[in-house]
Amino acid sequence: MAKSKLIKFNVKNLKYATKDAEGTYGTPVDLAYANSLSLEADYNEMKIYGDGKLIGILADDKGKTGTLSVTNIEEAYEIACGRMMKVDGGIADVQQHASIEHAIYYEVDALKDGVPITIKNWLFNCITGKPNESYQQTQDDPTINFYDYPLTVMGTNLKTADGTSDYVDTNGNTIRVTRLTAFPDDTGYSTFESTVPVPKEKSDT
Repeated sequence: MAKSKLIKFNVKNLKYATKDAEGTYGTPVDLAYANSLSLEADYNEMKIYGDGKLIGILADDKGKTGTLSVTNIEEAYEIACGRMMKVDGGIADVQQHASIEHAIYYEVDALKDGVPITIKNWLFNCITGKPNESYQQTQDDPTINFYDYPLTVMGTNLKTADGTSDYVDTNGNTIRVTRLTAFPDDTGYSTFESTVPVPKEKSDT
């Protein structure tokens, strides 16, 4: 199989969706203008030794961590995450009592085999912490302030093709999905951002 000539750049069109009481994601809404997104694998390996030699490696994959950087703190997103609330006379930063799990959508520009495309992505069961703020005095040129959210992506279980139950592999393991990515030639690409998809195994039909 030939190597793919794929170059990714830029991040844009951030959205988020929260869950209702039954755990179903609602309609995605705009999050903020994106500055940057970094994702790191939260993955470790434990080496197991016996008789003086390596006999196995135990994988520990907890999902992804990273930083979501935006150009502005949006009140609606902060309220949905339990970090702000409207009070008499304005909007208040409040003590956060719980981490609200939600899905985050983003797009990446790319050049695939010389053709410009947009790659669409959903991150599942995300938690963002309180954003870091830093303000600097403008001197010769305007100083742009960005806001950084610590990000944890825990993922969701892969479902069977009919979506009714968790997928289980031949060894009895469930499969955790942290991100679902759609390319222009994938089924459902045109409406991928409209609802949070349910990751399902590929049907044989």
